Amino acid sequence: MTKDGFSALLSVMLLSLVNTQADAVPAPIPSPSASAAASSAVGPALGLNDPCVTLSAIVTRPSQTTSVCTVRPNHILIETGYQNTAFDATSSSVQYPQAVIRIGTTVPGLELDVAPTSAARTNAGGAMITGSTDFGAGIKYVIGYTPKFSYGANVLLTAPTGSRAFSAGGTNALYNLNYGYTISPIFSLAGTFGVLSQTNGAQRWSTFIPSLVLGASLPKATNLFAEIATFTNAVAPGSATRAQYILGVSRAITQRIQVDVEGSRSPNTSTGPYHSLGFGVSYYY
Repeated sequence: MTKDGFSALLSVMLLSLVNTQADAVPAPIPSPSASAAASSAVGPALGLNDPCVTLSAIVTRPSQTTSVCTVRPNHILIETGYQNTAFDATSSSVQYPQAVIRIGTTVPGLELDVAPTSAARTNAGGAMITGSTDFGAGIKYVIGYTPKFSYGANVLLTAPTGSRAFSAGGTNALYNLNYGYTISPIFSLAGTFGVLSQTNGAQRWSTFIPSLVLGASLPKATNLFAEIATFTNAVAPGSATRAQYILGVSRAITQRIQVDVEGSRSPNTSTGPYHSLGFGVSYYY
């Protein structure tokens, strides 16, 4: 995608956002009730069997898998986080706030996404490099749902606005198909089939990113999850496939705020093994 194409898409999205926010009056979040579902509800339902009525269903971070659910019309969700990644004994990196601003539109099931740049720091062999990551923007939509199964899609584009050490050097485009399946009142599955068109400035190639996450809902709006994701052509065209495993826990401490803690591991020596620890806070209003 050309820089002019990205600018045109971003302009359309920002114009839509302006019109949406000018016309909309945010609906109040329902008051707590006796049931667990109602006590964590975050807005009016899209319809019968709507799966997107709790904060945990809507928040996407910190997994690679993108949740099906979108932000309720005329509401905003801000997801932020901190991540420390160690690539080997002498190399590590830190990124924060990893923010994503998700805006519900007046079109049910459709949201606009903005990913501002994050601060980044790398320590390699004692040499410290600091800078910023690329800016991103996109859209997300719930295509359909049944009492147990839901599915949707999202697109995220990034522009090479970051520092040289942390920028892709060109426009990246991520296309995802997302799904979720309720196994029982406690257990659920979710997954994403993603295709990333990426560049390192000199080359462009595609990476296929399937992921699968098993979630468990516990009392007091607490959720555990375990995930596996793979990345073909992980570091360059024709390079080996990378696997990533992540374990984490999240909890909605109020109707508006969810916190999470997680750890991940990629053991593949061919693509550079790493492990990371992170935490995040998501705020809905």
